[in-house]
Amino acid sequence: MGELLYGNEEIYIIVYCFILLWINLDYIKDYRKIKTGLGEISSDEELEVNPEGLSMVLIDLIFNFFRRWLLYILAVLITGNILVVIASVILFAISLYDVLFNYSLAKLKISNLKFYLAGLDTIYVSVFVFYLFLS
Repeated sequence: MGELLYGNEEIYIIVYCFILLWINLDYIKDYRKIKTGLGEISSDEELEVNPEGLSMVLIDLIFNFFRRWLLYILAVLITGNILVVIASVILFAISLYDVLFNYSLAKLKISNLKFYLAGLDTIYVSVFVFYLFLS
């Protein structure tokens, strides 16, 4: 089993990147439907889960780690490029802000930050996959 894992790390990273691309592109494609669905919910009281609770913030942080931050870490470690570090830090800061401050339903209705992050992540992942294919 060890032989299958060692030496094939790039393939696993590329598969992970394609999964992230699929998630991001699907979110971008369905963004209008998501915004419409959010608009139909009238208040936070109608939700069965409190979006401001610590457990929801923790779930969102874990989700963002696997959706975004792990890729940022991998890209920085693999490329070692200062531009990748700067882009990763900026995207990390924006996504952390989104997790910590855009949690209420009212803020989600008016914010487009998740849409822009999905677009920026799609570009970031695409460039990183292109870099992996060239190296």
